[in-house]
Amino acid sequence: MSMERQRVGPYELRAKIADGGMAEVYVARRVGGGGEVVAIKMIRDEFARGQPFLTMFMDEAKIVSRLRHPNIASYLEFGNDDGHLFLAMELLRGQSLWCVWEACRRRGIRLRYDVIAWVGARVAEGLHYAHDMADDAGRPLDIVHRDVNASNIFVTYDGEPKIIDFGLAKSANRLSRTAAGVIKGKLAYMSPEQAMGSPVDRRTDVFALATTLWELACDRRLFKRSDDVETLRLVHAAQIPDPTSLVDGFPQDLWRVLRRALAKERADRYATAAELARELDAFVRSSGPGVDPALLGRVMRDLFADDVGRQAAWIEDATARHPTISRVPLKPRSPQATSGPPPGQRASSSSIKTRVLPIAIAVTVLVAGAVAALVLR
Repeated sequence: MSMERQRVGPYELRAKIADGGMAEVYVARRVGGGGEVVAIKMIRDEFARGQPFLTMFMDEAKIVSRLRHPNIASYLEFGNDDGHLFLAMELLRGQSLWCVWEACRRRGIRLRYDVIAWVGARVAEGLHYAHDMADDAGRPLDIVHRDVNASNIFVTYDGEPKIIDFGLAKSANRLSRTAAGVIKGKLAYMSPEQAMGSPVDRRTDVFALATTLWELACDRRLFKRSDDVETLRLVHAAQIPDPTSLVDGFPQDLWRVLRRALAKERADRYATAAELARELDAFVRSSGPGVDPALLGRVMRDLFADDVGRQAAWIEDATARHPTISRVPLKPRSPQATSGPPPGQRASSSSIKTRVLPIAIAVTVLVAGAVAALVLR
């Protein structure tokens, strides 16, 4: 889809904000009505006539069109404009959890344990909602995200965690099927059964979320190694280091929760993401005065102080009646391309990184100044 095409369905395309392997995402404004600003996801032109890609895209649309939860990014409508399939999505303003982690690392600071647990509990609630989804006849859809990790957890500047990207999700009504022995998802966040190409269920997402939370709380990667074979070996072995021996002051109660969620045998894990959410919330309540979106929003706006205004200005300019910005997207860089800087490493205050993330415009700028200490440690 080139920018020569200015409109799809009732939406006027304004600027490209993401350019992935199979799809592109644009910021767009609905023509007429209130002129709602949305994100539009479309298959790239070179894949638009390939049935496997169309099937995958339609599968994603069928799954996400049913999901209405405050901790899942909202998909507004699925359409077909002269053969161009598109998804209209909520335009989120914020950063991925991976970017939050990177921003903390650059400053040599870390999120407080109860804040990490609170974010995990909200994500777990969103996952449970998806896992429990049924069709119109009441038949379970058996949705499994299969790609839960810090780059697919988004945190808005108002402090709302949201799950994004159900492109690899498994469900009972998918038109496409994963062949036996084929694995889907990021290797370092797979469950042992997923890494073996075995059938997966909701407990696979429980394991992946727990892997993400372990990494944030310990400020290091759990399974990721430079060699994919070694990464897979560690995932399959699922031998989880005790964080209380790695990090001074790591709370035993949080380790108890993560240890069960990271059990090698899925029968030993929490049976549902809702159970995991309850245990994480219990830890939050026992840890202090509590956490809420207002608290997390303050740390987001402090961590990304310059970016909040920059992002808002970019969107406003892109969706103005006569936009003046370039329609060339910001240069993307995969947030999973590297394992990140060593803990505590600081970048130069003049360094600037830009990246484009699905759904939201995410221009990460290293900023100086105080960060909300009450949610950092």
